[in-house]
Amino acid sequence: MNLQPVAIEEIPIGKPLPWQLYNRDGYTLFARREKIADTKQLEALVADGLLRDVDALPLDETTDIWEEHEGTPLNTPFPPPGIKPQTGERVQLRILGRDIQAFYYAQLIGYIRNQTILVTAPLDGGQRVIMADGERVEVRMLTGSNIHIFQSMIQRVCISPSHYLHLEYPAKVRMQPLRKSPWAKMALTASVTDAQGSQETAQIINLSPDGAQIHIPRSIGGKNDPLHLTLPISVDELKTTLTLDALIEHVRPVKPDQTSNEPDMLEYGISFNNMSDEDALWIKCLIYQRIAEGHLI
Repeated sequence: MNLQPVAIEEIPIGKPLPWQLYNRDGYTLFARREKIADTKQLEALVADGLLRDVDALPLDETTDIWEEHEGTPLNTPFPPPGIKPQTGERVQLRILGRDIQAFYYAQLIGYIRNQTILVTAPLDGGQRVIMADGERVEVRMLTGSNIHIFQSMIQRVCISPSHYLHLEYPAKVRMQPLRKSPWAKMALTASVTDAQGSQETAQIINLSPDGAQIHIPRSIGGKNDPLHLTLPISVDELKTTLTLDALIEHVRPVKPDQTSNEPDMLEYGISFNNMSDEDALWIKCLIYQRIAEGHLI
């Protein structure tokens, strides 16, 4: 990213933001497409800096945030340019047209060029998801540094030699590159221990491989103070509990929600410190799962 200061006068009020707004520490203040109600919201944040990535493509009303790759010509292999999925790679499916819009996970088996894509039949809580020929699905793949999404139709549900699906070969695939250190929206409960050994329950709002944004009901220190974060996480059906060292990068009050009965909260931006390779892998898997579900910041 190439973060540069933005004047309040340059920021559209009441309209979708054409870019994300960051503070000087690189934490997201407002997401792309988010609407800022009035300048008072910005004036309270000026001390922390208002910056945007000048290298990011601007948003216009005729272009989606996804880069479009139109239908693959004959005699060229699936997938389109930039997508390099491997056999066994995880695929996310969402069945369109149902009242419950849940996400299910499957694995790529292979494909027949220009005809069909084969994936395992997904499970939900250990039970096979009931799917029918002709149902339409949204398919997401996270490969390399890109997210890819397309709509398809279930051509055939097969049960032999194992349970799997034939999906219609896509006519259009959409791609969004990931940042080097992507952020994903979260709603996780964690335990925070401050430098004095006091514990408090916190809510993780956003998470990246390098740090997190958390909401907490009391002060746990100031900038550069250390803390410990204990975080139970679940990736698919795998579970673990991580204990991470972190440093406080910033703190500010959370704007109260008039419709909420929740107590006043503080927002802390924290950066992880001395994370083990194993813990880093768990964090990245969790983030990529959330991104694949559409929770990219």
